[in-house]
Amino acid sequence: MSVAHNGGYKCLCPACGERMRIRNSEAQTPTYKTMYAQCLNMACGATYTGSLSWDFALSPSGLDSPRVVLPVAPSVQRMQALRDSRPKTDQLDMLDHMEPEAVNA
Repeated sequence: MSVAHNGGYKCLCPACGERMRIRNSEAQTPTYKTMYAQCLNMACGATYTGSLSWDFALSPSGLDSPRVVLPVAPSVQRMQALRDSRPKTDQLDMLDHMEPEAVNA
């Protein structure tokens, strides 16, 4: 698993819970990568393979022609549907400018 660490994430060994190092990775597609990791605990030393994938877009790319266009996340679609179904008023809604995770927290 991984945990938040100084603005990033660190991988933890499933066997002992110590930090792991990504030794190598191979991009299979623009949205899927296979990774190989090794536990930094010398007594454990376990090695693993895993993957990283990007499944949904939370906001679209600003590029004219991005390499990949992922489907919009269901949570984003749900929030947009809620916004679209509200009665139209001149009043601003402060939640319209918040990220989906902040609204659901």
